[in-house]
Amino acid sequence: MPTEADWQRILEAAGSEPLRNRLMVSLAYDGALRREELIQLAGDDFDPAYRLIRLRAETTKSKRSREVTYGEATGRLFMAYLTERRNIMGRAGGPLLRSTSNRNPGGPLGASSWSKIVERISRTSGVSRLSTRSFRHLRLTDLARADWTIDQIAQYAGHRDLATTMRYIHLSGRELAARFHRANTSVHADRERLLARLLETP
Repeated sequence: MPTEADWQRILEAAGSEPLRNRLMVSLAYDGALRREELIQLAGDDFDPAYRLIRLRAETTKSKRSREVTYGEATGRLFMAYLTERRNIMGRAGGPLLRSTSNRNPGGPLGASSWSKIVERISRTSGVSRLSTRSFRHLRLTDLARADWTIDQIAQYAGHRDLATTMRYIHLSGRELAARFHRANTSVHADRERLLARLLETP
C-alpha cells in the first residue's frame, strides 16, 4: 500500500482531474468500493440525509446488499457533480457516473475507464503502486486504525470470510505495537482490580 507521503501526492494529482473523477476517488475511498461497485452506482443508491450509499446485491461480489457511508467532502463533491451532470445531460436517471467522451457521450462509464483514470493519477503522482484497489485497502486499514473490530470491517467491506478482510488491513509495526499497548494496559488494569480484592478483609 502507498505510504502517507504517496497518498498526499495521489490526492494532489487527483485534484487536477475533472469533477467526476475526483468524486470517484472520494467514493472509492469512503465506501471502500470495488471497481464494479463504484461504476454501477445510481443516484437513487444515495441517501444524502444520512450520507449513506446502499450497494445493491446485483452490483456486489458477494451478491449481498450492504450500506456504506461517505464523508462531508464526498457529499459536497456528489452534489456538485449532480449539478454539473444535470447541466450537461438533463435529469438523467440510471447510472450515476457517465461518459463524457465523443465516442460514448452520456453513456454509462465502464470498468476500464476507472482503471485508466487511476493509471493516469498514478503517472501524474509518480506513485507506481497505485491501483483501483488501493483506495479500498486504505479505507479498511483506516477503519482498523480507528479501532473498528474485524467483524465490523468485514461487514463494511462485504467480506464473507474474515481471513479476506485481514489481507486488506495493512497496519505498521508501530501501529500494531500501540494497539497492543492500549489493549495490554486495559487488561492489566482489570487484573489489578481483581487482585485488589485480595486486600479486602474477609
